[in-house]
Amino acid sequence: MSELLSYFSAAFKAHKRVCFLGVGSELCHDDEAGLYLIEQLSDRLNIPVGGSGEYVLLVSGGPAPENFSGLIRDFSPDLLVVIDAAFLELPAGSIQLLPEERAAGLSFSTHMLPLPMLLSYLKLACGCQTCLVGIQPATTEQGIGMSARVKEGAELLADLLVQALSE
Repeated sequence: MSELLSYFSAAFKAHKRVCFLGVGSELCHDDEAGLYLIEQLSDRLNIPVGGSGEYVLLVSGGPAPENFSGLIRDFSPDLLVVIDAAFLELPAGSIQLLPEERAAGLSFSTHMLPLPMLLSYLKLACGCQTCLVGIQPATTEQGIGMSARVKEGAELLADLLVQALSE
């Protein structure tokens, strides 16, 4: 986790305006991890989801994050951090920074528009850098509610991001 903290501390120092975009489906258990992370950041930073602080925008993109591209474009972030459930072949709740080329395999096909296409568009439209973060799910079967380990992983990531923002 110290590697992630170092990475995000440096990234947030280099990029003043940061947008966090959580993607996933609330109807597929742990695929909700990115959305849950956005809620956790909202609570910790006291910024409403869909609203922005001076330098931070929190977006809960759901299964169709492309619907929020206008909001993201208007905020004009320097850095876009996308959080989604991802098959990492690690224990449930594990967190990993992913290379951009992994965007195609990041989701479970719950998104309307392929994530790589959305990221390419936003990079061009905003002139921003992108960062992908995956959280290993325990299950993505249809159903409501996340597993405890995935919730813990998302909460740990939220704490780490808030710490990095405050440095």
